[in-house]
Formats: sequence, structure tokens, C-alpha cells
Amino acid sequence: MLSNMMPNTTAAASALACTREAIVAHVGGIVAVAPSERFCLPDFALEMSDSIEHPRTRRGVLHAKHVLGEHRIQAFRNVKGMRECPERNALYKAIQDCISEEHDLERRLQTEFVPQHGPQQFLCPRAFFESPLFRVGSKSDKRLAHIDFVLPISAGRTSISYAGPELRQSDGLVFMTLVQMLRDVTVGTAISFPPDAVCRAVFGRYDGNSRVALRQHIQRLQQGLIIFERFTVQLCSGFDYQKCGRWTVALDVHFVDLFRASPGVWLRRPLRLNLPVGVATWLYAYVETQSKLIPMTLTRLRELCGSQASDKALENRLRDALKILSAHSVIDSGWSIRKGKVSWRKPC
Repeated sequence: MLSNMMPNTTAAASALACTREAIVAHVGGIVAVAPSERFCLPDFALEMSDSIEHPRTRRGVLHAKHVLGEHRIQAFRNVKGMRECPERNALYKAIQDCISEEHDLERRLQTEFVPQHGPQQFLCPRAFFESPLFRVGSKSDKRLAHIDFVLPISAGRTSISYAGPELRQSDGLVFMTLVQMLRDVTVGTAISFPPDAVCRAVFGRYDGNSRVALRQHIQRLQQGLIIFERFTVQLCSGFDYQKCGRWTVALDVHFVDLFRASPGVWLRRPLRLNLPVGVATWLYAYVETQSKLIPMTLTRLRELCGSQASDKALENRLRDALKILSAHSVIDSGWSIRKGKVSWRKPC
């Protein structure tokens, strides 16, 4: 009777083997994410060549952690009431191994993946929305080849700065699209994607000009650097663009550190895509960073958004943008611009 209750090391090893086989079954081959509606992002493909203990997708890591947890719980049940014996000691060792691996997988979830967000969300570090990183600029204005400035972060955190080419709201849209596409793979891991589908999702069309524009946006992001005290983060890391076929892109291995320096802010993706690119899109992102809106001078707003428009032109564009944001309930309808100051508030 007692012998029927005593698991052996072979059974424990078999359970662990099943765990690894389940992980292998998940991470082998190609992983694809299917589109669901208009303006959704296209399928992406990830070649899985890593070891079974090191899945590259969020789903793979979560699955591995779940299976390990189930095995650990079952092992605890089996060890109850067992007398001191080699099998009991082996089972305890297997339990400790599971706990250690679970902790390692949780660490990877926190350090190797960008913060979670859904297919209808965009995500960016707050500092990117509270600064002229993605500037408001006219197509007729020549881009500056190089700029640098300090990014706003919370007091007590190590300062970070930007250095690289002038980036604008359109670059910001492509940046958030890349983050969205790469959100469920480990940083540093490349995915391949069809450029025509991304052009349609981002620009609403696909032709030679939009293809060139997408490539140029990503190349500018590659040159954009967020400089920390001890390392530098590229806004986009690897980028391969074939004349025909799929392109390949990856995020910097230190990318998650951006969100440690400045917490993430989520935007409604459909709304961001449908707003006029410029003042309206910049204001929408800025409003989402604020818990409460206080009156602001046009001078201060100009500094934050980086606009080079004349005072009158900027005021007119602000009025148009505030009307649009009010219509979408991003801000309350009682906003006003008087004597060079914007008074506004969030909806009640």
C-alpha cells in the first residue's frame, strides 16, 4: 500500500521531460500573429533557433512558467507523507529546480519584454510624450541633421538625453508601431514583416513613396540614441530591408531600460491613427501623460512640441487641435485660448 504512494525519480524525471517537450512544441518553427481589423498590423514571423530553456516569445515564457508551476505543485503533493529516502530527496531537488527556473522566467518577463499592451494600444515612455523628441513640424521645414537635449524624468532618477537626427510626429508613429509589433518577443530578437502591410497600417496606403518613407523613418530611428550614464539605447536596432520580400527589425537589448527611466503611457491606437498628424497628435499624447491639466502658455507649449510655426499660426493650429480632441472626449469642451494662454481640463 505504501509503495503505491511513493513516486520514483523516473516519474519525476518524466514529468520534467514533459515540461521541456511542451516548451519545445511551443517555441519550434514560426510564430505568427494574425491581423483582426482595418489598420491592424500584419503578421510577423520569428525564426525560433534558441534552446528549449530560453523561449523568445512572451507566450512561450508564460507557458514554460505555467508548466513548471504545475509540476512543482504536483511534486509537493507527491512528497507529502514520504519517509526519508533517495527518491524523496530527488523530488525535493526537482521542486527547488522548478522554483529557481520560475524565478528566472519571471525575471525575464520583467527585463526582456516591453510592458504589455494590446493590439489596439500604442505605448511609449512618458518622457517621449512630454518633450520635443517627436516634434511638430511642417513638411516644408528642413529637418535638422543632429540635435541633442535632456529628456524630462522623475526627480531622483538618473538623467537621460537624446542625441540624433530631428524626429517628428510621423517618426513617432512608426516608432510606436515597431514597439507594438515587437511587444511579445524578447528585446534584441528580430522579427520579419511584410513592408506593404505595415505601410497600409501606418500610412493607409502602399506605393513606392510610402515604402521609401517607411524605410527612411526606421533608418532615422536607428540613428536616434537615448543616452544613459553607462549605456546607450537605439530607438531601433537591427534593420534589414530587402528589395523584394519581408523586412527584418529588432529592438535594442537595453530597450526595456527606457521604461525604468520613464514609465509607459498608453494611447488608443485607432484614435492616434485617425488624428491629423501634427499638433493634434502631439497634444493627444501629452494629455495622456497628465493626471490633471493646468493652464499653459503658448510659449511653453511651443518649447514642448518643438514647433517652428509663427505665433499666429501655432495658435490657429492649437485651436483646431483642441476642437478635435474635445470632439473625441480627450479634453473637456470648455477649453479656451486667451492672452497667450491655454486653459483646459480633462473630461469629468
